[in-house]
Amino acid sequence: MKDGMVILVYVDDCIIVGKDMGEIDGFVKSMQQGSENFVLTDEGSIDKFLGIEIKRLGKQEFEISQPFLIDRILALLQLEHNGHETESNDKLTPAAPQILNKDLMGKPRKKSWKYRTAVGMLSYLQGHTRPDISMPVHQMARFCNNPNLSHEQAITRIGRYLLGSRDKGIKYKVDLSKGLECYVDAYFAGG
Repeated sequence: MKDGMVILVYVDDCIIVGKDMGEIDGFVKSMQQGSENFVLTDEGSIDKFLGIEIKRLGKQEFEISQPFLIDRILALLQLEHNGHETESNDKLTPAAPQILNKDLMGKPRKKSWKYRTAVGMLSYLQGHTRPDISMPVHQMARFCNNPNLSHEQAITRIGRYLLGSRDKGIKYKVDLSKGLECYVDAYFAGG
């Protein structure tokens, strides 16, 4: 490994970035011709990685989003069928003002989609590129054991919000004056 090169590996996918393309090519060649004979393919520039779409917005600014996952969520929630919206009632916010409760005496759900699957997909989305839906997704996850119509409607509202903002994500802007900053929330028992 040389200075000025970073390799990000996740199972069998990797990203190699560096200051000099010649050094990157040399590293890839050494991996292919080494004793392990790795088979590496160059997929070109980084615009998609592990289901995350990466858009360069400027010289030192980019945005990550997951439009393909949002499309799968919309299809699951039956808000989109064959690429066409079935309900165009977009929402400007992901949650209604009232907090959900168990609604033990509430009406039963009307739709047949799997509630836990929807919560899982939304949870994955909020954890990677859409922190704006964190609070309502957390609310939905509390009712996976016995969801009623009010819980179904709350998830549908998140879906309608995503319908109107499917291409949004997290924007990053490089600030070279700050260097690398790291924040942790661990306390290690006062140590």
